[in-house]
Amino acid sequence: MTLNAALRLLAGSVILISLALGTYVNPAWYYLTGFVGLNLLQSGFTKWCPAITVFRMLKLKEQTCATGMSVHQGVHIIAGAAVLITVSAFMFFAAPQWVLYITAVVGASLLQSAFSGWCPAFTVASLLGFKKAV
Repeated sequence: MTLNAALRLLAGSVILISLALGTYVNPAWYYLTGFVGLNLLQSGFTKWCPAITVFRMLKLKEQTCATGMSVHQGVHIIAGAAVLITVSAFMFFAAPQWVLYITAVVGASLLQSAFSGWCPAFTVASLLGFKKAV
């Protein structure tokens, strides 16, 4: 498993679990969902988050591109922005609860992409000009 796949697996899992906990246990769990979105967004620009440090210690293969931003960074930016926007809209701007379905779809997409190697955000990131990682 590559470092980026492990990060998507972790992020997707935490998004889905925190959404379930926020819905059925306590709405404060949505803050964890938002934190994951923020972390994905910033890791798309900086190539770093706490989980990446752990995955590097586990010697997971890192995929990068020689110039520009990789498609994996694009996926992190797209997914992080979508999660952050939808959770913030629900928590702070009284958006209807169905917007969290979008968050759940993003989480599920990240989770399955760790195994399949593809999600819709890969195509969008490629179309936006992000480079294929090697």
